[in-house]
Amino acid sequence: MTGIIISIILVIALEGVILAATPLIMPPTECFTVTVPPSAKSDPRIRPLFRTHTVLVAICTAIGMECAAIMLPKGDDISATVGMLVATILPGTASFAYMLHARARVQAIKREEGWTASASHTAAIISDETIPQPLPLAWELLHVVVVIVLAAFGLLAYDRLPDQIPMHAGFDGVVTDYAEKTFLVAMFPALLAAFMGIAFAFTHWSILNSKRPVDPEAPATSALAYGQYARAQSIVMLVGGLLLSVTIGAAFFLSSMGVITLGSAGLVVTIAAIVFVVPEIWVSLHYGQAGGRLAGELRSSDGVARDDDEHWALGIFYVNRDDPSIFVPKRFGSGWTLNCGCPTAWIAIGLFALVTIAFVVASLVIAG
Repeated sequence: MTGIIISIILVIALEGVILAATPLIMPPTECFTVTVPPSAKSDPRIRPLFRTHTVLVAICTAIGMECAAIMLPKGDDISATVGMLVATILPGTASFAYMLHARARVQAIKREEGWTASASHTAAIISDETIPQPLPLAWELLHVVVVIVLAAFGLLAYDRLPDQIPMHAGFDGVVTDYAEKTFLVAMFPALLAAFMGIAFAFTHWSILNSKRPVDPEAPATSALAYGQYARAQSIVMLVGGLLLSVTIGAAFFLSSMGVITLGSAGLVVTIAAIVFVVPEIWVSLHYGQAGGRLAGELRSSDGVARDDDEHWALGIFYVNRDDPSIFVPKRFGSGWTLNCGCPTAWIAIGLFALVTIAFVVASLVIAG
């Protein structure tokens, strides 16, 4: 088994950890996407749901890892595709399916107990100056520096590149596809870094334009917790994005010039992805989704927060035409999701989709 396969299996394991822990990292007032009082998570009818979800996802992750370990070394595209699909889709599908089951159960308990949001809440004025903020979007301009450096290196090293540049290798490290040396091929790392810069800038922009959840029962502490979470996420995304862009570019040139094999280049990139994933998992586990774990530690009351369950279809799709927010924190999972009821959000997604299509087309042209 090659190093790159071992690294991929490790990435799958790390993603399985965050999937298994997802219900546990959600805010104290959310239980399987249902708004509840914080004490509900200790209810003997609900507590076993968390344990079952964790065990189910752990089993499916183990199955996915085993499938990847068996299928990827075979070397052919069909086996690799099957192995990766099972490894990446099975845990997430199992988590989502069980979430729907647990959601229905919690909704029934909520109706039985009459858990509803209070008609009145204490208001609080929270200044942006008193809580942490995500990094300014201008920090993403560092990606421009990476693009320029990679483009310059491509031009300067052009004469040292071989006439046939390896572009693809199987999981066994054997090169399966080459591209004829051209200036466009030499510029590919810069093009990829530019696309990644746009992708990470879009993610950063979504954090800045997300709805800031405020718990009416504890407005100040929930705002503080969310601020710390959003800032930490913006830092991880910025540093991780730059790390991946630089690593991929360097690995491309080193493998093209024969300093390392293409298989080794893939291993280096996979290790960089692990370095990116680990801090992301730490942020989710430490702060909780949208700062939920920290907010729970600071919260003193057991009241039900503002109830907007009717706007969450299947617990994951937020649809609220009266909410101008483009993005909102996820109800199940780490990070943010689209407000499907906001036209501006769809315009933003459409523009990013066009950029993605343009990048894919350009990559195909370069690869010949």
